[in-house]
Amino acid sequence: MSDIGGVRSRLSLGFADPALERDYQADVAESNGLQLRMGALAGLALWLSATVLIPTALVVDTAVVVPICLGMAGLNAAGYMAARWATTLVRQQLIGLALNGSAGLAVLVLSEIAGMHDSLAAPAILLVAIFAFVVLRLRFILAFVAAGIYLVGFASLVALHPTPTALLQLFLVAVAMVVGLATTYLLERGARDVFAQRRFIEAQTVALAEAHATSERLLLNVLPAKIAQRLEAGETTIADWFDDTTVLFADLVGFTPLATRLEPRATRDLLDRLFTGFDERAERHGLEKIKTIGDAYMAVGGVPEPSSDHPARVVAFGLDLLDLVALVAADLGQTLALRIGIHTGPVVAGVVGTQKFSYDLWGDTVNVASRLESQGVAGALHISETTWLRVRGLVEATSRGPMELKGRGSMPTFLVARRSLA
Repeated sequence: MSDIGGVRSRLSLGFADPALERDYQADVAESNGLQLRMGALAGLALWLSATVLIPTALVVDTAVVVPICLGMAGLNAAGYMAARWATTLVRQQLIGLALNGSAGLAVLVLSEIAGMHDSLAAPAILLVAIFAFVVLRLRFILAFVAAGIYLVGFASLVALHPTPTALLQLFLVAVAMVVGLATTYLLERGARDVFAQRRFIEAQTVALAEAHATSERLLLNVLPAKIAQRLEAGETTIADWFDDTTVLFADLVGFTPLATRLEPRATRDLLDRLFTGFDERAERHGLEKIKTIGDAYMAVGGVPEPSSDHPARVVAFGLDLLDLVALVAADLGQTLALRIGIHTGPVVAGVVGTQKFSYDLWGDTVNVASRLESQGVAGALHISETTWLRVRGLVEATSRGPMELKGRGSMPTFLVARRSLA
């Protein structure tokens, strides 16, 4: 788990990543500030109590003991006020170290002055250590410094009074310090591991959300939104019957000879310009693009959302496409036009493929629309009688009479000319 946060200092436990270390300290500082203030108030109360209890329990020089205790009480009061303004973990920890280190030195001085070294010095030093490890929650590196201060000081006191009891107390205090420091080390390392793991999980969650959003965008690029939702919901086979749809096929006339004269990139850019425009207009008219094949384009109205006005919307879309191609051809100074076939009727629509999904249409309506396109006229919409009867009040058309369509036989068809752009 520790590898999640990257390389860390074995002694200070700080993260090698400055940003991660900064975030960790900011996270801990939120709770550590309250802990520091409560510790300072507890220290204030203890030192005020000591001002009364030590002279009562021991025969001491109050002129020395009382000022020391009151001075430490004042220092804790100042620490409490400073802690209210210390918003960073570094400042909080330095305040805690100052309070705790001063307390350790004060206890050692009082032990010598009041003659507590024989029985009370060890418990007092351990109380100060408990404050460092538990109440003030000093980081390991600072707790190590604080513990070193009292341990060296206590050892100096024992050296002045080297009795067997004092040596035993020094041993017990040293062991307690080691245990306290080891516990502090493990707790801080654990807290850092938990923080690093949380950050890792958060980063993974964000990455997964972004990947999911990307996959959704890609899915929506090839499938209608409603169909994509059904796939995401767990449907594995999607095939629907639509009684009433309008299918459009469009093919660029004159594109093949033009492509032979253009550079490959220019050919690609031209198709991209045209088909991007087609897609924008399909969305504007509420139609569904089905696919492109070379320089051919297929779209449908009434799928996958049934509607009653799709013939009019598809015809209006087709007229927009004629206008767009005419504008692009004029802009390039090239001979380029569009041939479009439109038919209205039932279709089967569904998703095919497992690796590369494709939403496609099948049925006689698709075949008729394709035949109308191939036998159409450049710069006009070639529509079936079925479609014409649904839009005749909206556009003008010229009858082509019965036409023989491959695989379909003879049927009446109509031409809808491109709008005038004047």
